[in-house]
Amino acid sequence: MEGWPGDRGNASWSAPDQVDSLSSHPGDEEGRRRRGVVPLVLVVALVLGIGAASSLRGRSPEWPTGCGLEGHADWCAKPSRAMTDGALRRIVRDYCPGLSKVRPRDVVPRPIDLVDLGGRGAYARTSGSKGAGTEDSLLGRGPHFSWVTRWSGGDQDGVVELRCPGQTVTVPSVRLDADQFWSTVAARRGRPRTIDFAQLASSSVRRVPHGFRVSFGFLNCDTTGLDLRHLRTGKRFSCALEVYSGLGKGGYRIGYRTTARPPYVVRTTTP
Repeated sequence: MEGWPGDRGNASWSAPDQVDSLSSHPGDEEGRRRRGVVPLVLVVALVLGIGAASSLRGRSPEWPTGCGLEGHADWCAKPSRAMTDGALRRIVRDYCPGLSKVRPRDVVPRPIDLVDLGGRGAYARTSGSKGAGTEDSLLGRGPHFSWVTRWSGGDQDGVVELRCPGQTVTVPSVRLDADQFWSTVAARRGRPRTIDFAQLASSSVRRVPHGFRVSFGFLNCDTTGLDLRHLRTGKRFSCALEVYSGLGKGGYRIGYRTTARPPYVVRTTTP
């Protein structure tokens, strides 16, 4: 910066106290003013830098930011970093129809007023607090997106729900507990002996009778008795699938058994 020694090539410099005492030239006076301003600018920059760093450190990756839009405490300007994590975006891209040709990094937050969750400019909605609450966001591209709900803190920390609005005749919504979500991410990354529960949800509807204009609600799997991080063969679990038709609401229970080969599960009962 101008006014610091070394900024003017090989020019010789006197000590500041000598300049102040020996010269009253306007140019020297200007130099003194500049030298006085430089430390002040540096101090201000340092304070702003520390403030910005503190702000970043203070932001919880598990919770949205910029909340309180239009007077609504639960409408937020940005989803959490956990919501836009690359692993979650990849699952959304692969799960919801219409996103298969989109790169995972192009699956981005969409305004939540697309499904009447909030007002213009809001990209997340919260319930509760980051200590124990939920976050709703839409992730997708253009008219295609997934409605994602994730739990942060509390007894259900790490639970994730995926819905594909307008596509319920093709895929069910799916609710993954924390271990099921971890297993799905691990399976997508090629880890052996892990179950992809999003893929399981997609395949769960293939044998459901499609008469009476069937659409699907949530698929929930009870894997309480399984250690999904160290999967053993021959273990059984079941999933409940909600079904809606012109006759009303119904449901199916589907049985599975773990196996030694991909996809590491086989049906034991079907709808």
